[in-house]
Amino acid sequence: MLVVAQAQDVAADLAVDALLTHGATVERIDDDDAPRVLSPNAAADLIDGPGHLCAGKRLIDLSAVRGVYRRSPVRFAFGALTPVPEAQPTALESVFGLGGVLTDQPWRWIDRPNAVVEATVRPRQLSVAAECELRVPRSIVTNVADQVRAFAARVGALAYKPLSTGIVVNQDKARIGYTSRLEADDLDDEAITLCFPLLQEWIPKASDVRLTAVGHRCFAVAAHAGSPEAEIDWRSRHDDLHYEVCEPPADVRRGVQAYLREFGLTFGAFDFSVTPDGRWWFLECNPVGQWGWLAEETGLPIADAIATELMDAP
Repeated sequence: MLVVAQAQDVAADLAVDALLTHGATVERIDDDDAPRVLSPNAAADLIDGPGHLCAGKRLIDLSAVRGVYRRSPVRFAFGALTPVPEAQPTALESVFGLGGVLTDQPWRWIDRPNAVVEATVRPRQLSVAAECELRVPRSIVTNVADQVRAFAARVGALAYKPLSTGIVVNQDKARIGYTSRLEADDLDDEAITLCFPLLQEWIPKASDVRLTAVGHRCFAVAAHAGSPEAEIDWRSRHDDLHYEVCEPPADVRRGVQAYLREFGLTFGAFDFSVTPDGRWWFLECNPVGQWGWLAEETGLPIADAIATELMDAP
């Protein structure tokens, strides 16, 4: 089995341990090592076999790989040897080279990169979730200020969350953009016209739920906020949260399974808001989302489920 993940990744660590427990031989690579440490040598026409991957002093026979667990990728690091003007085209060549070699193989993936890319687009997520009969907050994507104000007048308070990574780098310091609650007075014309924000009606909630789906199994954990900041975005204040394993309703389970099928995914980290009357509202699904800390907090066998999916593949 091949695990593709960053060096410091709790979820990947747990997945490796579970695969070893299942008796698998595991090779782990960090895509940040390409092309300095990680080098493919593959025959694209497959006449002489798929070739091998050199990871430092290790030689990985690609023909022996049965499955791949791929965690959140990072940009390749080239160091001072690559001049700035050449960095971007060099990175693209590395992505298409290494990525092309790996995705060309007939392995069991969790999950294939092309499926992950499609499933990352949030407006598409909302459309698919609605088609799968999950409850979706009323939403709008526009940079027309009058349309935003009219939308707010209809639905009340709004929620704003970045459509992309939400990571802002300023003077080499990274800051995560969390969900914001917006009232009518917060809707500044100039700010709205600068991009195409996704705005949604604010869902009053009793708790947030992270539902980690692996194949047909669903592992749901309610996050109860202990501060106003955590109530708006539970990711912003992990220390203020109380976790509780919960059971998703049958209609949510059906919707989640239909959602995974639509995108061709085996794994999904789904975020829901649960209202005081018990209704679950779909917010988003991260196809490479984090789950390691929840498994450690609750003891849920998410890693074992991933290992089982990979090992049971034909």
